Amino acid sequence: MKRIAISLAEFEQIIEKNYIYVDKTRYLYEIVSKDKYYFLSRPRRFGKTLFIDTLKTFYEGKRELFKDLYVYDQEWDWEEYPIIRLDYNEIENKTTDIMKMEIEEILQKYAESYGVTLGAARISTKFSELVKKLSQKYNKGVVILIDEYDKPIISNLGKDLGDEQKRRLQIAKENQEFLKILYDNLKPLEPYLQLVFITGVSKFSKVSIFSTLNNLIELDMHPRFSAMLGYTEEELRDNFKEHFEAFADKMDIRLGELYEKFKLMYNGFRFSDEAEKVYNPYSIAKALDYQKIDNYWFESGTPTFLVDLIKEQKFDVTGLDNLEVGRNKLKAYDITKLKLIPLLFQTGYLTIKDVEDNIIYTLGYPNHEVEGGLTQNLLEEFTDDRVETPIIHRIKKSLLNRDYEQFMEYMKSLFASIANINIPKSLEEREHYYHSIFYMVGVLFSDNNLNVYSELLTSEGRIDMLVKTEENIFIIEFKCNQSAEKAVEQIKEKDYADKFKIEEKEVVLIGINFDTEKRNVSEFEVRHNDK
Repeated sequence: MKRIAISLAEFEQIIEKNYIYVDKTRYLYEIVSKDKYYFLSRPRRFGKTLFIDTLKTFYEGKRELFKDLYVYDQEWDWEEYPIIRLDYNEIENKTTDIMKMEIEEILQKYAESYGVTLGAARISTKFSELVKKLSQKYNKGVVILIDEYDKPIISNLGKDLGDEQKRRLQIAKENQEFLKILYDNLKPLEPYLQLVFITGVSKFSKVSIFSTLNNLIELDMHPRFSAMLGYTEEELRDNFKEHFEAFADKMDIRLGELYEKFKLMYNGFRFSDEAEKVYNPYSIAKALDYQKIDNYWFESGTPTFLVDLIKEQKFDVTGLDNLEVGRNKLKAYDITKLKLIPLLFQTGYLTIKDVEDNIIYTLGYPNHEVEGGLTQNLLEEFTDDRVETPIIHRIKKSLLNRDYEQFMEYMKSLFASIANINIPKSLEEREHYYHSIFYMVGVLFSDNNLNVYSELLTSEGRIDMLVKTEENIFIIEFKCNQSAEKAVEQIKEKDYADKFKIEEKEVVLIGINFDTEKRNVSEFEVRHNDK
């Protein structure tokens, strides 16, 4: 059984050490056979660096490493080309001066390794000089591979509050301006280039790769390249079957049941109008290697500026799973005017759920892992990390057992622990705040036995929260400074339960009232739908 490479992103080592490699070289061949300039944005941990490294190995002419892969038998000269690779994962960017110095050192090392001398004083002109001299020496176009081009920008973003954040935002702007100058040189270098391939997480406007390179082919939402990174269902089952069989045996469940669990937890990323969805490679590797279904994507780091932006804009987190936006909302954005929706989409926290007339896009969480991970981060920020896992588990358990008194006692305990943290001033904002906290807690204990939905639309209105278990459907309505009875009466008056009659489950109506003075649940009422 071949081993799984979790963080290894070097193609040559993966092949030589007999790790599993999911063949994506048909996309590579289409890229190298047609045009010259490409840009691809994908969320972190999606295999961008491995694809860059695969391109590097391909242009080094190492054909034997590609044996049994799609590209091996395709028409190609398999000659070695001069390559310049800038990996911004490895380039320090705390200040623009440091970044410039490191890039200059990289260019100088390439010059020495290829046996050319650079005389230019500025980095941008040194870059141009290196490309021209390499092309002239080897009588071939130069391959330029730029990985995570936007990291010097993203890693310095945050709320524009406080001296430190203002300083970092200024660094992000300075880094962006320098990169603009550097990339401005690519267009005039066209006669000396074989390929330019650029990757990143986000697509920033006002960076010249999107203006100077007006013939740049953007693959991020290209329908033919929607499954270029990540694993399709077929790729998952074909390449990892033995690992799934071993995992299913350990869990003592059917193989098909394990596939379904993985699908709910890790599948669902959709990057174009095409309906094809893919799995996150990093999460799959970790889950199969550890033989445990868990939240792995978020452990590798969540951009804090996203959470800051959600808090700063008071974004309705209960509505993140059903957003309707125009296509233009998903395009590039300016770091001086950060827009939350394109950020969440490009970074992978939201994905395409549906497309109407190629104009209206419905966005939502890709899967349980992303929804649970983002919710956990938001809850910690909303509550200053005061909500502990045990209380979440007990809330879930009491609801599953229909122990409503205990359920509410645990809820009161939870809100008591966060009573003085980040509480809005207005009544309307407080009601929404309490609702959001309750919703986020619900998301965290969602699993195969319990699912939570918020702001569910019916013919008469919107249900604040719906919780489904194997036996019950709980319809929950929230009020502030009113009464739990009034909340239940609203559920009955608007016939919210009618929507679920065909499900043959017991429907329970729960009204919850929050007291804004006490900053906690003041009362609740539970009624069965037939009473």
